[in-house]
Amino acid sequence: MNNKIYKLLLLAVGITLFSCETYDFDQEQYKKESYLLQNSDGVYDRQCVDMEAETSTNGAVINLVVGISGSQLPSESVPVSIVHSDSLFKVFNKSNYDIDSTRFAKLLPEECYEEPALNGVIKAGESQVKFPIKLKNLEKLSPDSIYFLNYKLDPKSTTPFNKKKKEVLLRIHWKNEFASTKTQITYNYNSTTVVNLSNSETARPTNTLRAFPLTVNSVRMLAGNEDYGDYKKAAPQIKQKSVVFTVGKQLQTDPKKREAVVTPYDANEMEVVMLTPIGEYDNTFYLNELIALGGGNSTYYKEFRVHYKYRLLNPQKDGTNKPGPFKEVKAKLRHQYNPRAEQL
Repeated sequence: MNNKIYKLLLLAVGITLFSCETYDFDQEQYKKESYLLQNSDGVYDRQCVDMEAETSTNGAVINLVVGISGSQLPSESVPVSIVHSDSLFKVFNKSNYDIDSTRFAKLLPEECYEEPALNGVIKAGESQVKFPIKLKNLEKLSPDSIYFLNYKLDPKSTTPFNKKKKEVLLRIHWKNEFASTKTQITYNYNSTTVVNLSNSETARPTNTLRAFPLTVNSVRMLAGNEDYGDYKKAAPQIKQKSVVFTVGKQLQTDPKKREAVVTPYDANEMEVVMLTPIGEYDNTFYLNELIALGGGNSTYYKEFRVHYKYRLLNPQKDGTNKPGPFKEVKAKLRHQYNPRAEQL
């Protein structure tokens, strides 16, 4: 009898200890804390808005996401608030560029976004709340600069929170039909000639050019066979040696083609003259489908087919220009793409 009572006492003590240990484990391992969604560097950079969406009903929207940790979803609503900050932004520039201020990231100008509501609620049974931020005037931004919005959780009205994830940098990326600041989209020279009109010297470039989105219907690329070396150090050369491809209205004779015009990126640094279309260099943007023989899969290309001439103006210290020779360009710039993937 005494032995049976002793075993029951041991069982009761064991259950109590197990319950206490489980409780302590749950408390330590599954705390319910608010946090800002981010990567290990405190940056959230997975979003990219389409410039065309600026004029849509919903607008070009990115989201700041506040989540809540824990093994179970909250049984009650959790109020959260965010406020502007710049401390993480300063740390980013210091750690990445030190004192090289020419390469510093920039805070997104106020004219390029609409402030979100700064208070929100993670509803009972849910794991996060989104703060939508509408972007606008994206054409005023430089594709060569890095832009951020810096927010943090308001400690006065958001408790408890994860101190290691209380602040975030939202990276601003944008794209159009032809290029993106988030993903490098390149166009390959194909069947291209560049002729120096001063000496008839002919180059046949086969390299690739990265495209940078400027407006809804325009991109920037290098002119002709120009080169600017290390992109990270090439700001002056980019300004001088780049051209803008602007895509216009659809051709009545071919619905897969649209008008394309080439202009200088900086008219003070370069002169560009559009020339008469010749053969396939017909000054168009062309959605080209190459049908495989024997029933294979087609290959799809976005192509700029242009005929133009340009020259660098080479501004002098006295305010005058010293123009270089004109170069005539017959170019077919081609980017392979998947039309189904772009519709996702």
